Amino acid sequence: VHDIGARPLLFPPPRPPHRTHGDSDLDATMTHAVPRTALFLSLCLAAACGAMSFEARAGDGCDERSYELLLAAYPGADSETGDDGEFLRTPGSPKRWIKLDDVACKVWPASPGKTLLAVRLRHDAASGDVDVADLEVLVADSAKPRILQRYRENDALTSDAMRISSVTLDTARYRLNEATTAFGVRVTYSGSSRVNPYESTVLNLYAADGESKLRPVLSNLQVSLDRGEWDGNCAGEFETVQRTVAIDAKRDHGYAGLTVNSVAQDNRNVAKREDCAEVQGAKRKTSQRLPFDGRRYAVPAELRGL
Repeated sequence: VHDIGARPLLFPPPRPPHRTHGDSDLDATMTHAVPRTALFLSLCLAAACGAMSFEARAGDGCDERSYELLLAAYPGADSETGDDGEFLRTPGSPKRWIKLDDVACKVWPASPGKTLLAVRLRHDAASGDVDVADLEVLVADSAKPRILQRYRENDALTSDAMRISSVTLDTARYRLNEATTAFGVRVTYSGSSRVNPYESTVLNLYAADGESKLRPVLSNLQVSLDRGEWDGNCAGEFETVQRTVAIDAKRDHGYAGLTVNSVAQDNRNVAKREDCAEVQGAKRKTSQRLPFDGRRYAVPAELRGL
C-alpha cells in the first residue's frame, strides 16, 4: 500500500500532536485545546520551506547532477538571473524558463541506474497573477548526463487563485506487471485566503512507452485535500481527505488494478474562554478500484483534483 497523500496542513484546524493518519476511528465530541500561536508557527515554517534553495533540493538523491542533466535535456539553454531566482532559458521558440529550485530530481529506487526529474517549464520568467507552465518528466542515466525517456504536457501547470506550491516525485513501487513499474509526480495546489484555507495534492503516474518515451497511465488523482472556512480567530469548519493507493492482484489489459482507499473527516473549531478547541467528527472510509482500460486508469469525477 502506498500512502501518497499524507502531508501536514499549513492552516487550521489544529491537530492534537499524538494523532496520526493511521489512528482508529473517533466518534464526534473529542476536544483538544490548542494555543493560538500554533497557526503563526505553522505559517512561519511554511515560509521557510518555500524558501528552500536549489542546493538543498539537489541533495535529494541527485547531489549536484540536476544542473548537468537539465543541460543534457535542453542543449543550448542559457543561465539567467531574474527577480525570482536562478533560471535556465531554453533555446528556440517558444522559449521556456526553468527555475532551478522548482526542479524535482531523484535517483529511482526501483531502478538505481536511472534518475527521475520533473521539470516545470514556465512560459514567463517573471511571476504574475496567472502563471502557466508546461510539465516535462524525464528519465536520465544515473552514470552520465544522458536523457533516456521523456514526456511533455503543454500548459499542464497553471497558478492563479490556486497557486502551485510544489511539484515532487513519488517513487513508491507501483508495479503494474512483471515488466512495468510506474513512478509518480505529485502537484500540490494552495489557496491564498487566510479564512478559506485550501490545499490539494494530485498524483500522476508514468510508465515506459518504448525505448525513448514515457506515457501517463494515471492523471489527476486527488490524494489529499484540506479545506475549510473559519473566522480568522478560532471558530470554523474544516474537511480533510487522505487517500492511499494499493496494487491489486486482478489484471485488466495486462496491468494490475489500482485500489484507492479514502478516509474523510469533518472537524469544527470552537472558542472556549481563552482556548480554541477542536471537535473531531467521525472518519468516513471508502474504497474504489480503478481498472486499466488499455491506455490509462480512468479517474472518476469524485476522485479528481483541480
